[in-house]
Amino acid sequence: MSTAGSTPLIVEDPERTGCGSDVHSNKGLFCGPKLQAAASGAYLGASNGRSGGTSGRNGRAALHSLSMPGTLLRALIVDDEEPARENLRLMLEDLCPEVQVVGTADGQSSARRMIGELDPEVIFLDIRMPSGTEGLDLLADLEGLKALVIFVTAFKDYAVQAFHTHAVDYLLKPIDQDELQAAVGKAVVRVRQMRGTPSDAEAYRRTLGEAVRQVAGHSGRIIIDHARGFKLFDPRLIAHLEAEGNCTVLHFTDGTRYLDTRTLRVYEQLLDPSVFLRVHRSHIIHLDHLREYLRDDGHWAIMRNGARIPIARERLSDFLEQVR
Repeated sequence: MSTAGSTPLIVEDPERTGCGSDVHSNKGLFCGPKLQAAASGAYLGASNGRSGGTSGRNGRAALHSLSMPGTLLRALIVDDEEPARENLRLMLEDLCPEVQVVGTADGQSSARRMIGELDPEVIFLDIRMPSGTEGLDLLADLEGLKALVIFVTAFKDYAVQAFHTHAVDYLLKPIDQDELQAAVGKAVVRVRQMRGTPSDAEAYRRTLGEAVRQVAGHSGRIIIDHARGFKLFDPRLIAHLEAEGNCTVLHFTDGTRYLDTRTLRVYEQLLDPSVFLRVHRSHIIHLDHLREYLRDDGHWAIMRNGARIPIARERLSDFLEQVR
């Protein structure tokens, strides 16, 4: 067994098994080609460019009829770039009378706090932000999220395909006013359905979770399910993994541990074999976190966190070949 210290083991859902107890940034301003100012790119107004006049608070009767009587859709904007947040806020104020922006957040921490305090019904969520997947991390950390999510992305990539597949709403940057109005119109209808029918709300949460899982899988994150949702982990932060019955303990570089219900065999297939090596029936090590190899009454991999991982005799040649 490894000697990883006395760090408490995080067990997200002990009841569900018998495992034991316990970037590149290309983000423009939120304004479509029809709304960009030649000099600054800032949102200047609501001329929709279609015959029949202008849009705005006095010209939005069609979409306004979809809103709930006497209510506005409470919206939170989450984006790490202040100009982007402000432009989207102005567009919603000018083009979407059904929406009341109750707050803006610049990252996971402020968004988590505002969601708890403001109880928004729709969240405009930048999927990328600094780390590349902070929007996904935020959703994974929020248990029982009631809000509808409209993703915002500057990249027409696998994320967009996942949203298409699962019928989850999204907007591409720079945001076009017609696409924004259409997304808000759908959000109004969907929120009304979710308010009236709990089963619709639960179905939406499942659909949202499936889309997030698909995007997270492409991003290289490890997804671990628990009773209240799931967690995302960056595999680069895993120092080593250890079998515990039919479960696996993940040891992270910061000293924390996490128990997952999947077997070590599953992780052997899931992780990148060029950096994760199974050295024992009960152990997988991350070679980037290997500090030393010792022959001392057996064969041992000494990790940077101080853990001594036994290397089985039958796996020694593979280990030496891969690390030399």
